[in-house]
Amino acid sequence: MTAQAGAPARRRRARSAGAVSAGVLALAIALISVAAAWPIYETPRLWPVAGVAAASAYAIVVAGNRWRWGALTVAALIAALVILLVPVATPQALSSDSAAGGWGLLRGLGDALAAIALGWKQLLTLTLPVGTYQTVLVPFFVLVFAAVAVSTALAGARGKLPVIAALPLMAPAVFGTTFGSSAVSAPLALGPLTVPAPRELGIWIAALGIVAVWLSWAAGRERRAALKRGRRPDDTAGSPGRGAVRRNSLARGAAGILVVGVATTAAVLAAPAFAGDTRAVPRDSIDPEVVVRDQVSPLAEFRVLKRDDTLSAELFSVSTDGPTPSRLRLAVLDGYDGVDFFVGDPANSGRFTRFPSGVTVAKPTELHVSVGPGYSGVWVPLASPLAEPPTFGGARAAQLADSFYVNRDTGGAVAVPDGAGLAEGDEVTALVSAAPDARVGEKPASAQPLVDRETLPQLFRWLELQSVSPTGAGLTDAIDRLRARGYLSHSLTDGPGEGAWLTELGPDAPAGFVSSPGGHSAARIEQLFTQLIEQQEGAGERAGDADLVAAIGDDEQFATAAALVARALGFDSRVVVGVRLAGNPVPGTPTCADVCEGKHVAAWVEVRGADDVWAPIDASPQIAVPPLLLQKGEQLPEFPTTPEERDASESDPPVGSANDDGSADDEPEKTQDVSLWPLVRAIGLAALALALVALAVLFIPLLKAVRRRSRRSQRRPEARALGAWHELLDHHTDSRGRAAAPVRGESRHGTIEALASAAISVPDGEWIAATVDRAVYAREGISEETADQLWATVTEHVRADRARIGFWGRLRSRFGLGSFAAAIPRPRRTSSHTPTERSRQ
Repeated sequence: MTAQAGAPARRRRARSAGAVSAGVLALAIALISVAAAWPIYETPRLWPVAGVAAASAYAIVVAGNRWRWGALTVAALIAALVILLVPVATPQALSSDSAAGGWGLLRGLGDALAAIALGWKQLLTLTLPVGTYQTVLVPFFVLVFAAVAVSTALAGARGKLPVIAALPLMAPAVFGTTFGSSAVSAPLALGPLTVPAPRELGIWIAALGIVAVWLSWAAGRERRAALKRGRRPDDTAGSPGRGAVRRNSLARGAAGILVVGVATTAAVLAAPAFAGDTRAVPRDSIDPEVVVRDQVSPLAEFRVLKRDDTLSAELFSVSTDGPTPSRLRLAVLDGYDGVDFFVGDPANSGRFTRFPSGVTVAKPTELHVSVGPGYSGVWVPLASPLAEPPTFGGARAAQLADSFYVNRDTGGAVAVPDGAGLAEGDEVTALVSAAPDARVGEKPASAQPLVDRETLPQLFRWLELQSVSPTGAGLTDAIDRLRARGYLSHSLTDGPGEGAWLTELGPDAPAGFVSSPGGHSAARIEQLFTQLIEQQEGAGERAGDADLVAAIGDDEQFATAAALVARALGFDSRVVVGVRLAGNPVPGTPTCADVCEGKHVAAWVEVRGADDVWAPIDASPQIAVPPLLLQKGEQLPEFPTTPEERDASESDPPVGSANDDGSADDEPEKTQDVSLWPLVRAIGLAALALALVALAVLFIPLLKAVRRRSRRSQRRPEARALGAWHELLDHHTDSRGRAAAPVRGESRHGTIEALASAAISVPDGEWIAATVDRAVYAREGISEETADQLWATVTEHVRADRARIGFWGRLRSRFGLGSFAAAIPRPRRTSSHTPTERSRQ
């Protein structure tokens, strides 16, 4: 077969090989994309989305290369992207309700196109996992589509571009890191070795490994093709020529393995950055547009709802299509600074984020809330947990849906359209749980108190008088005593403006009015416990709860006191402001049936023990028995006995004292155990880092030495001659940069002349070119001695040239990468070749 007849077949084989290799890269991109993005979405729909995106982009680019579409390939890609966006990435737009009249489909397409540019912001502000919420799959679809399209186009290009065709594979790994959670996978124990964040490290190692192997393979593809074209006609499958090609492939495969080893070593050394349970990701630096921190504490505004003008104001109406939840939560407050209970630090309490997907709930029921004229806060009345994202109604439904945020840690929800809150006419429908309230666990969350004893000494003193244990039963008993010894009062006076609650409560009204100041600061709570302690000491040990009523206040003070009591016993706690819908009624705060007004608003406490379950506990004080304040030692009518007089004053033992005799002698300092492990670990990490740096510095020269040795050790002299020629070209490419590199498409004599015109003298250059041409094209080839002489000449030229080009030239020659990316096209034919020589090509 002549060269002209064989050229189309070779081109077809090259296109076929390029399509197959591009298909392997497309499959790798799809798999890495799903693996990297799974923690973001956690939905099986990722597989069809990635598959359709990869297959469509690959097919269009391959077809464009096959039939030479040119710029039409780009137009076809854009058209396919637009056509597939809605059915693949936003299928909910095709539903009968959304696509009614065709306008829903057009709006869905507009939202999907907008998500190409703005989807990143939506991903960063949504709570993970985002599932298939709205248009969140659009960025993932576009990522896979674009990465496969670029990779396939590069793999099918000519020249040097196929070498970098695997680089788009890094985009999915970057996507997963950028838009993923700050939490990383649990460490993996492999015997004595612990691998932190194994999932994240595995994805990066896999991506880097595939890229490294592709770079090594693609850089040698043209070189292998040139060696095959230079093979003698009588070479067979087992001939030394194929063996030489095989050895070249093995050498480059070893280089690829070395690159993978470097990537793995780098990942392992970077592992300490993942040693914690979290990492820093962009979503942690982007907050939703909420104004929670600017709001006055809802607990501080509790008494505002009990005034005459707001007591009967309609806040919202509630209806359900099934069982009714026991409570609706407005604000969940878990931070306390000694003045107010407020929404705590997001680092500890979680963030308010978008709510794309819910959780499976027990006893689900659909809850509908319609906001009335008396409500205007940012807090959305809902039961927790939510089974799915809520739907909104009213004139501002779209704005409410786009500004709805949930704190998954506390269950609180807010809506802040245009920076404001809910208004009359707004409606929200949600699938919530109507399951009964959870019970308090027996074991506390901490063996130590979660509040400072010195800050709240009266609280701790009161707990000591109750002799309750730090258990769930002890906590329940303490809060029950607190409520039984308190008395409800919402105001300082019973006059106009703040006294209507006494008559509006009807049978739930207290037996009589007692003045009560507002506020829930530490000083106000300490005053409440001081009253309880003085009443208990004055009443004596035989007194019952009716004789111990002394603390005056309402849910504001008692919910705070109950939360602090829980923390003093080692339980996590938070205060919830909301309304009760069902369950056991609490005297003094009526339950809300259909319309919820100011008088229905209550506050309770939620506590959590070691079982990690939040359980609500009511904290409202009783209304039946008014307080009977006593002085210490005063006789009670019901108990005519005189309480025991105590002459000695009580005081707490000195802080830090542990001696029975009360002495405060300093204990001898304990000798600290000195461990060498931190020092050994630091030295080991430093040694590994130095080894990595040394490996990176020596990697390129080592790879070039392996390549030079492989070329020079070829068994056939013709292959050695061709290797000597490539060594000469590679030296000049690396030492003088790509701009001054020899033109590899020229004939060998033309290349020598081009080097001479660039003031690069190659002694015996004409002889080198003629000898290599004879080795490639002549039937008789060259002898072993001639091949060795050729290598000696080229080696001497390289050595002399490095001596001339100076230090920076030698450095560039040893570490330059241009020769690895350079394509090795077939030498240009000249008319001086005989027909036999042309057939050899």
